[in-house]
Order: sequence, then C-alpha cells, then structure tokens
Amino acid sequence: LACVSGVGQQAALLLGMVPMLCRRAAQRGKEQILNSVDACGAYFTELLGSSRREMLWQVCLDGKGKVLSSRCLAEGDVSMAVSVRQVVEYALRAGAVGVVLAHNHPSGVALPSQEDIATTRLIRDALRTMNIQLVDHIVVADGDYVSMAASGMLI
Repeated sequence: LACVSGVGQQAALLLGMVPMLCRRAAQRGKEQILNSVDACGAYFTELLGSSRREMLWQVCLDGKGKVLSSRCLAEGDVSMAVSVRQVVEYALRAGAVGVVLAHNHPSGVALPSQEDIATTRLIRDALRTMNIQLVDHIVVADGDYVSMAASGMLI
C-alpha cells in the first residue's frame, strides 16, 4: 500500500489494521463464553488467524467462562520473556477465576515449542498461588489450533 501514490507509511499501517479492528469491534458487541476447547479455539482462530505478526493474548474469565477482559500482552517477537507478574496482576484486576492464553505462529505450524510449554507452566503455577486457574493456552496457525490443555501439556 505504501507504494501507491499519496499513501504514506502511517496510512498503510492504519489500513492494514482495519480487518483486526473490525473483528474486535464485532466481538465487543456480543457476550463471549469460553467454556470449552472448541470455543477457545474458534475465538482465537478468528482473533489471530490473519495476523502476520506473532501476538500473545490473555483473556480473563469468570466462573462460567464469560470473557471479562482481554488484551494483547506482546506483539512481534513473542519469544521474549513474558512477565508472569504482569499476567497475574491483570487477572487479579479483572477479578478473573480463570485465564486463557493464546498466541499465533505465523510460520504456519501450530505446535507449541518447549519454550512455550515451560513459560506456560510458570504462568500456571503463579496463577495457582492466587487461586486462579490457567484454563488453556491455545496456539493458532494457518486456520488451525492446538490446545495445550487438551494435549496434556499443562499437567
């Protein structure tokens, strides 16, 4: 887009964000219940599916799986150290009973890395100390997803 006459870098960036902004606006209007692996997978496949940059999201849930809040924790190089404290503080502020993490692999392979699993377990353990359950960590890639909980990686 930046190659088009009259379209600068900022305008190209804004236009590139329009699909994601539309999806987010549509999600805000409806109550989201993430009480199953399939519901989590569908939610995050829609949210992260078209992103070409790696993103890590945190969703805070009430006791029935209703989404209380969500936010992007990191974008770009998600392999950087995630602040466990930041995840716990956000969950506490939201009044969460449960948390779902999700990130995408733009490379097209939805399998979690060993680093993904180790970091997820650290976060799980920290949340447990506050009586908050890490419900799942979903990895999205190329229209598909892998649930760490369903795959036994959170045991």
